[in-house]
Amino acid sequence: MNLQELAEQWLTDYDSHQPGARLASEAPALTVEEAYRLQMEAARLREARGEPVTGYKIGCLSAAIQTQFGLDQPVFGHIYQTEVYPSGVVLDPARHENLAIEGEFGVRLAEDIPDSDWLRAHVDQVLATTFPVIELHNYVFRNTPRCAQELIANNALHAGVVLPRFESSARDAKALLDGEIVVVRNGEVLGSATGQALPEFPLGSMIRLADHLARFGRGLRRGQLILTGSPLPLYPVFAGDRIEVSCGSFGVTATVKVPPLRVAS
Repeated sequence: MNLQELAEQWLTDYDSHQPGARLASEAPALTVEEAYRLQMEAARLREARGEPVTGYKIGCLSAAIQTQFGLDQPVFGHIYQTEVYPSGVVLDPARHENLAIEGEFGVRLAEDIPDSDWLRAHVDQVLATTFPVIELHNYVFRNTPRCAQELIANNALHAGVVLPRFESSARDAKALLDGEIVVVRNGEVLGSATGQALPEFPLGSMIRLADHLARFGRGLRRGQLILTGSPLPLYPVFAGDRIEVSCGSFGVTATVKVPPLRVAS
């Protein structure tokens, strides 16, 4: 099967809220490069039908996770405008498979970034805003053992992002290192950590993203949203939950709610 046909099948499954259902048997046979090309083809199909790419996500930043998947760098995925939600959104759990979230740091780009060399030389000009976000995931792996190809082809598990009500004007990338991000579910703190827990954060991962996109003829553009990674694990979300992610140093909060299950009478 060629990658275009596989991307079309992937999109059909994604639309049916069963991401990667038919990909499972094909993914282990792909190379990592082919898995990314499949992801890029799926992005082309989504853009063609009116779902513009509004940014990118970076994941698997830790060496331990990379080793688990046989990778030598983080993974990257696309963010679509149709899956960017405001704080306080009420999600329909039926639209996700095994919904999970991460609390992480988001940034918005102040300039076009032509290449990673330009990024290294203009660190102080890169960021327009910084803020905490809630990243949504379809936390599904259908292969045992898990493989990087399935992860990448499934758009790095990305299923959307919830933005705060406003974005901090803080532009110093170093501020993210000391910002403490906190994840709360139904009033209970699930975890908290600072960017210090992430290697090469955030500049190193953004440089890798710029290099990655360049291989496919794409670049980073002014106004795009970049999810720079999470220092915390994924947390499952269940019907009736209210999730809040905050970072006090930036003074902003993002929340998401999942309604209780309806019981037929």
